[in-house]
Amino acid sequence: MLHDELKSLLEDQRLYFNKQDGTIDRDSSPEIRLDVPLAVILTGIRRAGKSTLLKQLVKDKSKVGYVHFDDPRFSTFEVPDFYKIEEIWPTIHQFQFDEIQQIDGWEAYIRQGLERGNRYAITGSNAKLLSLELGTLLTGRHITHEIFPFSFREFCRFRKQMPTADSFQEYIEMGGFPEFVAFNIPRYHTELFKDIIQRDIAVRNGIRNVQELTIIALHLLNNIARPYTLNKLAKSYGIKSVNTVSNFVKFYEDSYLLFSIAKFDFSFRKQQVNEKKIYAIDTKFAQQNSTQLHEDKGRILENLVFLEIRRKTNQIWYYKENHECDFIYQLAGQYHAVQVCHEIHKDNLAREMAGMEEAMSTVELVSTTFVTSHQTEDLHIAGKKVPCIPFFEWAK
Repeated sequence: MLHDELKSLLEDQRLYFNKQDGTIDRDSSPEIRLDVPLAVILTGIRRAGKSTLLKQLVKDKSKVGYVHFDDPRFSTFEVPDFYKIEEIWPTIHQFQFDEIQQIDGWEAYIRQGLERGNRYAITGSNAKLLSLELGTLLTGRHITHEIFPFSFREFCRFRKQMPTADSFQEYIEMGGFPEFVAFNIPRYHTELFKDIIQRDIAVRNGIRNVQELTIIALHLLNNIARPYTLNKLAKSYGIKSVNTVSNFVKFYEDSYLLFSIAKFDFSFRKQQVNEKKIYAIDTKFAQQNSTQLHEDKGRILENLVFLEIRRKTNQIWYYKENHECDFIYQLAGQYHAVQVCHEIHKDNLAREMAGMEEAMSTVELVSTTFVTSHQTEDLHIAGKKVPCIPFFEWAK
């Protein structure tokens, strides 16, 4: 890029950087330090609030150089232009680069800049792309933080509400994408879905058949909290190659659109061959891009519970042998189990308890919990007390 063209563009973007709209501290804020001699990476789905969070963490914006590469005016930007930025801002040694994966070869510049004492905070909306690049030249020189849409805690904080049954219902109706919570924008989630499919997946991975890519994603969004197999997906939609479907699912996961979890087994190989279950990044997002999900309160609640666990760890499984327990997850080397039920009643109590009891007999668990929509009571399973807790209490 021409020096003067780049300078004008950077000045234009600084106007956005200096603007601070009404925001809240995120749950992850205390964990993120910008003063470390490492590249600080924030990754997560598009529009989750990564850029806003980085702006919040800066105490003196005059000492930070900000660049957002997901801007069509950067279409001719190349690695040597990074050094032009340093020439334009000769006194600045701390930089924030949004959506840096748009620039081929960026990781080589970041490594060299770190060696010269610069500091970098970077965002990206594709986990695989960032991890592949970070694994080459930035091994041991970066720290990564995942950013999700608002949790229930953050939602209540943003809306200045207490965690109650009413605020929980509002959370179900609005989801956690910050812009939608703030402005209730029509068609927000459907347009976001198109952007992710077309820009973050199809263009970036050179996929020509966008229709197949879209229809498989919509199928999975319609079937959150349900098991799936790649073979059945391929056959259902007449896709000849199972590898094609496998790649699609990986792309959805890399963009944080969807998450798969395996059936629990102490054998990693068996985990990979058994059918998996699928969950979405946001329940409102899934509902707005679904024709089947709107009134399925059980699956909506299960997806919300999954997301709360996923914010803490990616070591999550479902348990299923003779009976099923929705989640087993691992934190600090210890296992926990959660059974999700919209409403416990006489017709499902025995089944739900049997799933938990079987998980308790197979895995050494340090905690066991039933999460419901509104019920509070204690169950007694295998001689142990297992609490039932409403989501708005469990997740607050």
